[in-house]
Amino acid sequence: MISKFILVVLSVSAFFVHSQHAVTGVIMVDDRPLSDALVTLSVGSHTQKTSKIGHFKFIDIEENNCQITVTYPGMLDFSALLDFSKNSNPHLTIQLQLDLKLFEEVVISSNSLGLTDKTPYTISTLELKNVSYKGSPSGVMGIIQKEPGVNAADMGHGISKPFIRGLGFSRVVTLYQGNKLENHQWGADHGLGLNDLGISSVEIVKGPASILYGSGAIGGVILLNDDETYLDSARMTGNIGTSLNSVSGGVRFYGSLGKKFKNGFFVAADAATERHADYYDANKRLIGNSRFNNQTVRLHTGTKKEKFQGKLSYTFNNQYLGIIDDHELVDSLSLATFRNDRVMQLPFQQVTDHLLTYRQKTKHNDRLISEATVSYHYNDRSEIEENIDEIDLGLNQSHTFYTSKLTYINDKWQHTAGLQGSFVNMKNKRNAKEILIPNALSFENGVYYLGTWRDNNHTFQGGIRYDVRFTEANAKQANIVQQGYVLPQNDGSGKLGRLFTGFTGSFGYSFQFQEGAILKSNFSSGYRAPDIAELFANGNHPGTNRFEVGNIEFNREQNVQLDASFAKKNKVFEYEISIFGNLVKNYIFFSDSGDTTTNGLNIWSFNQTDALLYGGEFYTEYSPIERDKLSISLSGNLIRGVETAQGESLTFIPADRIVLQFNYKPISQQPLFVFSTLQQVFRQQRPGFNETSTPGYQLWSAGAKYELQIQRQTLTFAITGFNLLNALYVDHISILRAFSIPSPGRNLMLNLQWRF
Repeated sequence: MISKFILVVLSVSAFFVHSQHAVTGVIMVDDRPLSDALVTLSVGSHTQKTSKIGHFKFIDIEENNCQITVTYPGMLDFSALLDFSKNSNPHLTIQLQLDLKLFEEVVISSNSLGLTDKTPYTISTLELKNVSYKGSPSGVMGIIQKEPGVNAADMGHGISKPFIRGLGFSRVVTLYQGNKLENHQWGADHGLGLNDLGISSVEIVKGPASILYGSGAIGGVILLNDDETYLDSARMTGNIGTSLNSVSGGVRFYGSLGKKFKNGFFVAADAATERHADYYDANKRLIGNSRFNNQTVRLHTGTKKEKFQGKLSYTFNNQYLGIIDDHELVDSLSLATFRNDRVMQLPFQQVTDHLLTYRQKTKHNDRLISEATVSYHYNDRSEIEENIDEIDLGLNQSHTFYTSKLTYINDKWQHTAGLQGSFVNMKNKRNAKEILIPNALSFENGVYYLGTWRDNNHTFQGGIRYDVRFTEANAKQANIVQQGYVLPQNDGSGKLGRLFTGFTGSFGYSFQFQEGAILKSNFSSGYRAPDIAELFANGNHPGTNRFEVGNIEFNREQNVQLDASFAKKNKVFEYEISIFGNLVKNYIFFSDSGDTTTNGLNIWSFNQTDALLYGGEFYTEYSPIERDKLSISLSGNLIRGVETAQGESLTFIPADRIVLQFNYKPISQQPLFVFSTLQQVFRQQRPGFNETSTPGYQLWSAGAKYELQIQRQTLTFAITGFNLLNALYVDHISILRAFSIPSPGRNLMLNLQWRF
């Protein structure tokens, strides 16, 4: 009896022993190990990336056979069937092959925008995962403004606004978490308020993209994509890090965590807190009240399956932003206190955002895809100037946004039709002491069609859109009346409304040469309805010495742009050159009228004229060995802007710029990277209304990054020096340029990140 029992136990044990399999191996390219290749088994939840020496290992596999798949960007996918009945613990050596199509055509794509690089639009995609630049005091704009044709109008470290090809403020559309931002971007001293937390990349469309995004996109589009690394792993992934900035004593802590389950359900969270003291300029002078701090929390949940993905996201962002006084450089009036003082002082802005978004994408079959987004954004803004317990300017804004589109694809055609709309409700806080703009409602709805035809090397794309936008101002609220605010061109009713309608369109062509070059040309027309401030402003702007006046009679801006580009890429060398001309009818600008109020405030008014902007960008990169080992790039841009009637220069036109960048991995077997950037900004000798010329300057940045691999985890150390030449400069499109307040001096940024 005992012997039979022992026999059964041995038999069961043998069954389990033989049913547990393992597979190990190494991924190679040209006899060199390949790290970070994605290896997936078709059974269980087996997915992992190869180590720094190209190794992978799976254990506890119960099935007797399965499919193994290996993928890596730029390589052909590898797939094979494993039969464990023949070998219970195989060791594989897999050679990946280069995808030669990558060098026959330009294939960088913008999945979020639904455009490929063959599309006639000029598109740039920038990765933000580089730890060396995480925690830039200027947020996302501090990272992407080195892109040719992209600039930032700064008001200190914490406030930064994007400009694309000389157009900014309400002329650039920013999409964050699927939402079209409307958070008072019309104000020169109101930043986007976005940092890089939970963001993997930024896509930039240069030029009118009004077909896809409606009113406001005549300058271009900046689209921020969420980091969804957790969707590609069967285990929990995330990171924890910190950033330190010497120039402002800035300290930032951040972390992310995400998990996708077997049934496709996922959850993720990101959080960061950041505090900065006043920054030093190149003369070691503290720029008073340039301090700021912010806290951000992001939560995501949803499900991702083969043909369906739904994602619900919530973002909370709270900012305290010091306001630099116009007379800061007068010693007796400076607001500087002492080094590392991070306590907020008067005047400052407090801005709180709540953003809730639901996005859904369904692949109905191989040809039909539907997408929809609904978002709600609540923005609370207070500008506190004279008393900590009083609000000088206070605005609450709620923005409901929706977009839906249907895409049909066949062998040669891609058809996209969509609807898009928004409702903005803005109110002054009842306890606000100053009224700059009235309460206002804005409704906008649009319908569009975009068609793309491809045949071998030829691509044609065209589209049309129709929009209706209605804006109504209401100055009847009790506190508005009490403060003495009246609408411009007031008719006594306390209400004013404007209706803007119109068509926009585009047509473009691209040709793919056999040797890996592509030629693009695009003709497009977009429009922008005047924003609330341009129409209805009529009051003192707290934190400034300006009394601002709008004009209810403004027409909408309508532009016509023609741009062309040529790009070529091979294994060693790539380059791209783009040129553009952009005629803007009814261009709205802001200038000093030369008059003052009885209180001594300078009266600034919005005006309208026709304008022409033109110029171009170039980019070239040389990689004599593998791109991840050594690359040298040179890029630059030239932008001109004139008022057509008198030929006078426009305001806020960036200076010419060239950027030389060097990336090098000195020891092939060690995860050490060094990099250097030299930026030459030339003298801006074409000042616009009420502007003066600004001298040129040079900015040199350099740094190093070291990555230590510990099993599946990575520990990264990075140090980056910005403005290492300690240049004393004021950028031409700085909001503080009129008061000659310098930008930050030399800054050493230390980054430490643990990725798991």
